[in-house]
Amino acid sequence: MKRLIFRKRNLLEWEEVPEPVISARNQAIIRPIAVARCDLDLPIISGKTLFRPPFPLGHEFVGEVVGVSDDLQNRFNKGDRVIVPFQISCGACPSCHAGNSKSCESMETHPSDFGMGPTARKMGGALSDLLLIPHAGHMLMPVSPEIDPIAIASISDNIVEAWKMVGMHMQNAEVQSILVQGGHAPSIGLYCALLAHSMNKNVVYADFSVERLEIASGAGIRVMEITESGALPGQYDLVADASGTREGFISALNAVAPYGIVTTASIFFTNSFEIPYLTLYDKGVRLFIGRVNSFEWIPEVLQRIQNGSFAVRSVVTAVADFKDAREAMMQPATKLVVRNAATG
Repeated sequence: MKRLIFRKRNLLEWEEVPEPVISARNQAIIRPIAVARCDLDLPIISGKTLFRPPFPLGHEFVGEVVGVSDDLQNRFNKGDRVIVPFQISCGACPSCHAGNSKSCESMETHPSDFGMGPTARKMGGALSDLLLIPHAGHMLMPVSPEIDPIAIASISDNIVEAWKMVGMHMQNAEVQSILVQGGHAPSIGLYCALLAHSMNKNVVYADFSVERLEIASGAGIRVMEITESGALPGQYDLVADASGTREGFISALNAVAPYGIVTTASIFFTNSFEIPYLTLYDKGVRLFIGRVNSFEWIPEVLQRIQNGSFAVRSVVTAVADFKDAREAMMQPATKLVVRNAATG
């Protein structure tokens, strides 16, 4: 079978590898039918992260079941459509029971992901003809075939980032005004704005990209055009930062109101980062950073997509066929989805 490999900086290659084989209990083989490019994938490919090649790509995906081990045959049928969290977990260890499956204690390496980092060399990536899923009874999350797989291809990571950054804070009565700063995490910012808007919150979406501003405006969201490195005017109860830059992150910290909340999707590959600590201390600001809880948050987000309140399809700005994935993955787009031709 074929799979797409991040070979070296700015070089992707197709490679032929043996098809996966079910060899133990609690396993499944799935065929990815819609694979989204994560906002982090382009920085990875261009060598701007600490992820070192080679490894197979693709960690945001929807698939269909090709086969399962004997112990799962009463739970899954061939052709069943499933979401697979990109963070690999067992569902049985103390961390999984505590709702921290992203730090599953059964995995040899932490974090352990499909399609990203050194663990992908063993576990594989979704830009493949087939993919073996361990702990499949826990990992496979059924989804209705009536839901467009292209719209939800990003649900295991970038879409649930919106729950981390805005959704989980919406029950806080103190959060009345929200600013979402878009940028170099292009799809995450839009997902955040769309989710906040769907929850009837007063949200402003700020960005320097005309395309993304138009997507947000088209959904009825108030927008603000900013420069890429400029300050954010105003003070907000919640500031969600998807800028992906140091300047943007600092602007987000400065735009939060006293006793407000700042969340961020920005990743900085360093342990040395200067922030306006005293100002934040005096204002009583709460800062939320960290990896998403893919398995735990998918059901909450999926329910909102299913009932039509969270309209995620507008974020997808480019769709490519599987055979063209190598070229498409290198091209700029707010959200690229690679589809298997069988999805139509």
